[in-house]
Amino acid sequence: MEIEYNMIDDFVVANWTGPLAKEEIVDGYEHISSFLKKQFCHKLLDNHLEVQGMWVEQAEWMARNWHPRAEALGLQYHACVYPSDIYSRLSMDKAIRMVEKGIVKGFDTIAAAEGWLKAL
Repeated sequence: MEIEYNMIDDFVVANWTGPLAKEEIVDGYEHISSFLKKQFCHKLLDNHLEVQGMWVEQAEWMARNWHPRAEALGLQYHACVYPSDIYSRLSMDKAIRMVEKGIVKGFDTIAAAEGWLKAL
């Protein structure tokens, strides 16, 4: 995973790739939390376009454990780019549906996700 801060539009970008082990997903989201806190940023572009495989257990962890903690750090808008891999897309869709609070939306393209975050 690569993570960067878009200073011009004020959002964090997390680019995930490949098949991911449980530890990689947990570590990646914890790294995103640190980045959000460091940049005092309220928006996240969570790009899973290149992710492969199922990660259903981690989807629940992301939605019920990580997301509330990220919101406590100030995350307000979470744009998720759906993976092209159908199994990974199902996992991402499950995670989005399980988020109880906060504003999280799924997008088919990076451009659409960026557009939404820029419009806020």
